[in-house]
Amino acid sequence: MPAIHFLVADSSPAIQTFLRQLLEGYGFEPSWIKTTSTPHAALEVAAEHQPHVLLTDCYSKDSINGISLHQSLQKFNPQCQFGLMSAYMSPTLAEQAQRAGALFQLSKPFTAADIKAAMADAMEQMAQRHPWMASNLRPAQARPVVPPLPKFKAGDAVLYQGRYETVKDVIFRQGELVVHLLGTPGMVPATKITKL
Repeated sequence: MPAIHFLVADSSPAIQTFLRQLLEGYGFEPSWIKTTSTPHAALEVAAEHQPHVLLTDCYSKDSINGISLHQSLQKFNPQCQFGLMSAYMSPTLAEQAQRAGALFQLSKPFTAADIKAAMADAMEQMAQRHPWMASNLRPAQARPVVPPLPKFKAGDAVLYQGRYETVKDVIFRQGELVVHLLGTPGMVPATKITKL
């Protein structure tokens, strides 16, 4: 199959890993998939990688949001398509994404099943645009090494060791989902906290 370059731009390492492995499960080569944490880093990678598909967070608080990032990437590859993920998926944002030609728009937090369904639909859309893909794609395989997508996000109220805490960061580290709580030193395995 001819190379199709993907760029995943999301601040969550867990989402980056999940999408990378999901794409590899479809048969795309690991070297065709690049990941970044910020839209500025995505622009730098895109200059060399020239992605055909951008899977991006909305970056609503950044100077470059997900939709404008996609528009910028079209300078490197006019055929670039995109999927948008956002914790703040308002009707206005969803409409803007649809007008910009988004393959999908997903509200965060989403489940693994949600992103798999969105990606399956995106693959079908891409196969219509690139007919040779239809015969070369294989169904995405479930990969047990990928943890479930985090059900926690910064600012969530949680219960840890009988105390009410607030989530500061959620990180996928060394195969484990860990959470940094405000006022608690170190990282806590996500399995040891309960969302309120």
